[in-house]
Amino acid sequence: MPLGRDPIQDLLDLQERMNRLFEETLGREQLQEPPFLSRSWMPLADVYETAEAYVLELELPGIARDEVDVQIRGDELVVRGERRPPPGGRPDAFHRLERRNGPFGRAFRFSEQVDGDRISAEFRDGLLRLEVPKARPRSGSRLVRVDQPG
Repeated sequence: MPLGRDPIQDLLDLQERMNRLFEETLGREQLQEPPFLSRSWMPLADVYETAEAYVLELELPGIARDEVDVQIRGDELVVRGERRPPPGGRPDAFHRLERRNGPFGRAFRFSEQVDGDRISAEFRDGLLRLEVPKARPRSGSRLVRVDQPG
């Protein structure tokens, strides 16, 4: 027998809205995500920092590698894509719907400069792992020539 509203899904939706509210209210110290990117669902992400890079791991089960778009613009990394419903048409009845379909978008801003030319991405078993190297500081010193006006 199909169920009407699923109370578990309602609680999960409420939890997601509360998490977004807390994140927007309290702000983020190291990484900031613009609120305009939250679309129909938001993949879970772990973000951590090493001495050389930021590492982001996003859960994207059921999404093909070619359906994910990763862009870097200055200090902002944007991951977008879409989870499509399973092929075969719409079922006659739903008993539980916990996984969301539709477009998603996540953006991360870094507090330090990053080297966008050296980002590496690996997609395996529904996990997208991005390594975003920090910008290398210019090593050593250099002599700056001062010319005398002529």
